[in-house]
Amino acid sequence: MNWKIAIAGVFLAIILWLGYVAYAVLTIQPSIQAQWGYVDENTTEIWITAHLNKPLLVPASVENTSLDFLGIPVASVERFDYGATKRDITLAIAIDNRNLVDALVRYMDNGQKGYVVFHLRGKLFGVVPIDENVTTQISEDILQYLNITAESRDVGIAKTPALIETTTDWAGTRGDNAVIINHLKLYNPNPFPLPIGGVGYTIYVNDIKIGQGTIVKSVVLPARGYGTVDVETLIDTKILPRVWAEHIKNGEVSRVRAEIYLDVTVLNISYKMELATVDETIQTDIMGELNNMLQNLIK
Repeated sequence: MNWKIAIAGVFLAIILWLGYVAYAVLTIQPSIQAQWGYVDENTTEIWITAHLNKPLLVPASVENTSLDFLGIPVASVERFDYGATKRDITLAIAIDNRNLVDALVRYMDNGQKGYVVFHLRGKLFGVVPIDENVTTQISEDILQYLNITAESRDVGIAKTPALIETTTDWAGTRGDNAVIINHLKLYNPNPFPLPIGGVGYTIYVNDIKIGQGTIVKSVVLPARGYGTVDVETLIDTKILPRVWAEHIKNGEVSRVRAEIYLDVTVLNISYKMELATVDETIQTDIMGELNNMLQNLIK
């Protein structure tokens, strides 16, 4: 065989292949769908499936793909099912629930600012290395959602204070607990001062107790006046992975209940007064947002 013809044939095959790859990339119309996979207290899986209208004919492999949040590895690819001649690509991502909680604590310690780094390690054609890092900044004020309010009620001997506003500050960690300080701005509608010597503050998610609070310093609310009661609330970080798993298993729906009681003194008699009981259903759409993001990426 004439070696020039052989070489020309190889080049022609390469050119045709490159032409097909370029055509496939330019005309590809993928559909991508993400869904929750296996979930337990330790791990949350996300399954992503992409269907291509034509195979790419590009051999590729993934050796290591991970997601770091403020330097803590929170997710990695467990399975990457792809073939050069296949039209379906399947990706299984595993989230380490406990690392996710640790990263969230670090995020709070960092003033609710941080960064996410996506690492991609792999090869094209079995030899060409892929080594990419994509960094995204995150700055979301989580504490602003902890605002609780309640109207005054007549309980016979006195009226309960109205809870005008709740603001929250992050105070770090103590052992296995995250510490937040709730500032309860109260209005006393009674014609006499209302000494507050204690506060009972308990938070439940899906009937799982995640935190409790106690008063930082006793306060006397002036007659028909305002005052602020500071409550130190401890959130059990060990239980949060279980709470997260239950939330996902329930279809991203959780029942959140917060109970707040005051220890007050009226006419030299001590009473336990219910300030507020908040019972709400919280629903998120994390998977919906992820699918929207994936669809925007392929547009």
